[in-house]
Amino acid sequence: MGLNEYSYHSLANMGPQGRWRRVLLVAMIPMAFALVYYSYPHDYMSTRFATSQYPQTQNDSLDADDVTMPTIIKALYGPILHPVDAANFTDEDGDVYRLHGAPKFTQKLGKKVLILDIDSRSLTGEGQLMNKNLKWNRMRPLSAGMLSHYMFAQIHGYDYKFVRAPDYADRWGTWVKVPMMKEALKTHDYIVFMDSDVMFHYPHLPLEWLMNYWNMTDDTLAMMSIDPNEPQNYDMKGNRYLNTGFVIAQQSERTQEMYKSWAECPSETRYPGCAKWKLDWAHEQAAFGNYLRYDYDRPDDIRVLPCVEANGAPEAANRGGCKGVFVRHFWVDKGLVAKNLADQVMQYFLPRLHQLYLSTAHEHIVDAKGYRLDGADLIEMTEDEKEALRKEAGKNQKDEGF
Repeated sequence: MGLNEYSYHSLANMGPQGRWRRVLLVAMIPMAFALVYYSYPHDYMSTRFATSQYPQTQNDSLDADDVTMPTIIKALYGPILHPVDAANFTDEDGDVYRLHGAPKFTQKLGKKVLILDIDSRSLTGEGQLMNKNLKWNRMRPLSAGMLSHYMFAQIHGYDYKFVRAPDYADRWGTWVKVPMMKEALKTHDYIVFMDSDVMFHYPHLPLEWLMNYWNMTDDTLAMMSIDPNEPQNYDMKGNRYLNTGFVIAQQSERTQEMYKSWAECPSETRYPGCAKWKLDWAHEQAAFGNYLRYDYDRPDDIRVLPCVEANGAPEAANRGGCKGVFVRHFWVDKGLVAKNLADQVMQYFLPRLHQLYLSTAHEHIVDAKGYRLDGADLIEMTEDEKEALRKEAGKNQKDEGF
């Protein structure tokens, strides 16, 4: 619909117009603070992995008087959720990704899926997630990453847990995620663990679609992305590591067995030499890469995801093409995590704001093009004057980008 099809206010109702950037800034700030406030997990000290209840985020009607954050998220993302069984997905660059066969997942999994954050630190310092006075412009990258995980769970109706894990006395801190993932798989069919610098790039794209695309089968234990083709990313047998910063794991007895063996790897009862990775880089990732992957090597056991799709970021595209089409891992610049959280909100908020702007144009757009300016006066033009003006459109004006 063209703007000339709207009805407009009279000239007497004309008011000052703000630039679009100011509109976006004003809209973004309260939304960001609201997201932080309502996302703060006041009961994060719970010791249970069991499903927590909160409103579903799609396929529900909206209460006009409900302004809670789950409803705001539902209103923002719900209308554009990608179907879980869609045959393809087109990304922001126009590239099309197609399923390789009939989809395994045709319905949403809901609370069968757990989005999982794990950390042994208190995270109560300035700019950290558990600080009640978290400010957008001072937020640490770790906080932005975990808020994006929480938002993703809210959008799709998955369960979400932040686990404050106990520390190992003799190992690097990242080892704690192994036994915590093992425990989470006792209560959920699927878990998605992400490091705090890992984010889903398209919040409206369901996990079910990605598992269809990446071919999660009944026999798949876990999915992990391969690391970039760089010297430090090779194991002792000359194969590239699988990155344990993003893991989709499926509940099964064999999965439990694998995680138990992984957590006990440094004891060297089964894997001589594994104690090296208690403190040496790449810690639990190196242990998995050097030992576990070779024990759990049935065809469907470990699904290796392409680095270009599930690792890295555009800023790392020169490192083996790992640009993170679907899942981004900001090991190149962790400072980009907060920016990408803003993008995850604004790329969906801006079209809705624009839609609102045009749909209410009759309330705030004033068309004074039928007048000419003479000093301080507005004088209605004749038809001949309007035609002459059309021929000189843009005269004495710069392009919008001035």
